Amino acid sequence: MSMPNKPLAELRVAIVGYGSIGRRHCDNLERLGVSRRIVVRRAESANPAFTPPSDVTVVHSISAAIEHGLDLAIICNPTAQHVASARQFIAAGVPVLIEKPLAHRLADAEELLEESRRTATPAGMAYSMRYHPAYASAREHVQSGRLGRVLYAKAWFETYLPDWHPWEDYRLSYAARRELGGGVLPTLDHEIDFLNGCLGPPLAARGIIARSGTLEMDVTDIAALSIEYGEGVLAAVALSLCRRRLSRGFEFIGSDATVRYDFDTARLSLQSSKSSASEVLWDGSAYDFNELYLEMLRDVLSAVAESRASPVPLQSGVETLNVIGQIPGAIEDAQSNES
Repeated sequence: MSMPNKPLAELRVAIVGYGSIGRRHCDNLERLGVSRRIVVRRAESANPAFTPPSDVTVVHSISAAIEHGLDLAIICNPTAQHVASARQFIAAGVPVLIEKPLAHRLADAEELLEESRRTATPAGMAYSMRYHPAYASAREHVQSGRLGRVLYAKAWFETYLPDWHPWEDYRLSYAARRELGGGVLPTLDHEIDFLNGCLGPPLAARGIIARSGTLEMDVTDIAALSIEYGEGVLAAVALSLCRRRLSRGFEFIGSDATVRYDFDTARLSLQSSKSSASEVLWDGSAYDFNELYLEMLRDVLSAVAESRASPVPLQSGVETLNVIGQIPGAIEDAQSNES
């Protein structure tokens, strides 16, 4: 465990998995002054398109990484491997930051949460969208009551899986493979976590998932959800892995005002119920998307250096899986693997 106020330059951080998000975290750690980085990857499957920098230590097992005396481990491997990887670090007393989704089985996620609590080892979620300025501002407006009573909400993320990693066959990616925990749910769970963070613990959820047939994979790629929160607030969520032109955003409709953001306009706007004019709260036309990842790492590293709890608790990942588990068939892939 880290000592209080340990300098960032002295932290040792392991990155488990070196795909696109693993590489991003590795590069961002260097930008933040963390030079002692250890990458854990399988030797036989190393992607030549992703070669760690020469000053990064590369090992081929979690046990070898732990021997370096780690202060933090960032779990970036396929969803189905998250819990098993995190357990090894938690057993050794190493704090973990886990990429979303937390797991592909709710029971596994709940067991990991219990292990983290029992061992008092900090464990948190890498819900990076919480650090996006528009999303953070909207949350503040919702929770402060500036919208009045929230009546209902919407959130959507419609993307095209083959565009995610142009350098590889999308059919081989974790998101497209049942055995790796893929599928539209839980892969696209950022929006669920965002709504939970704004509106509180979800009370119930319902919805449907489907396979469009436009992508060559054995998992679903479309989801439509309705989530119930306190005070009768309903949130509609639309998710897709098969829309060729990306569409993403949210809207909170209140009794006094409505706040809305979408990536097309890159503007967070506030529309008062008493005025026809809207107010631009934030303009992200020049925003560097990598900034939210940097801000998340700053927050996590600060907590590690000062021996504080993880900024976004593991419970948040469990809550999103609890929502997903209420959608028929959303996590049946995980159950079928046991048969």
